[in-house]
Amino acid sequence: MKHILLIANVNGHDTKLLRYAARFCNDNDLRLHLLQIEENSAPTLISSPSYFNKMGYSPGNSILEKKKELANFVIDATKNLISSDWVSSKIMSGNVEHCLNTFVNQEQIDLILVGQSVFTKEHIADNHIFKQLLLNVSELPTLIIPDDCSYQLFKKTAYLTTLKGDDYNNLKDLRTLFPDTSISVLHFSQTSPSIDQKKKIQYLQSEFKKTALHYEIKQEDIEDFVRRESQTLTPEFDLITLRTRKRNFWQRLLDPSTALYLILQLGTPTLLFKYRIDDE
Repeated sequence: MKHILLIANVNGHDTKLLRYAARFCNDNDLRLHLLQIEENSAPTLISSPSYFNKMGYSPGNSILEKKKELANFVIDATKNLISSDWVSSKIMSGNVEHCLNTFVNQEQIDLILVGQSVFTKEHIADNHIFKQLLLNVSELPTLIIPDDCSYQLFKKTAYLTTLKGDDYNNLKDLRTLFPDTSISVLHFSQTSPSIDQKKKIQYLQSEFKKTALHYEIKQEDIEDFVRRESQTLTPEFDLITLRTRKRNFWQRLLDPSTALYLILQLGTPTLLFKYRIDDE
């Protein structure tokens, strides 16, 4: 992974989050990109002179002014934290989903970084739009950073799993992004693993022989684990990683009974790997 995206519309103008992202990218040799999308969903004929403005390829004067303002803000906020050659900002105008997908493909984005408040505070401008885009449209993993989170290298990571889906590739990506973190694969179950689950555990352990990969069965509810982590001043883990379920799971995002809702109350960064069709 080499390219990280922070979407400016939502909280890219949050100096604390931007400085966190700059240090995160600097320590992990990653390039930081900021994208601000000027939404315009009005239909435009391809023959129209304003077509390219609508699609974000040739911004007008107002966009150029905003671009300069954003660029200056980024330079000031990241000064002495990351080389200016490794941070860039861009404004695109047009359909939000189209702009995001176009930018992700053009810049070969590997990971989206976002503040926790995007998912927990309803008053943020365009919150509902970007929540749906980040979780339902974008297939990229998303790193959620809690408000006022102090930056530190991730030394101990909890990977939450039900032993279904593509754990291998998720763990491989996790190891690539954070080569020095120890990984605890936590399987939450009130019963002992089935034969198929034991085979999968053996497979994962054999594939990650040369890395710090620890497997543990947690005979408790995820909610209890999350609650315990959130109520201590010194949590056991400094990164929580999980894979999402099917898209309808996100429709229950604000339901207090869901594990994800509880996880978003943590003061611990959370890495989400997205559900994919081939996970089934």
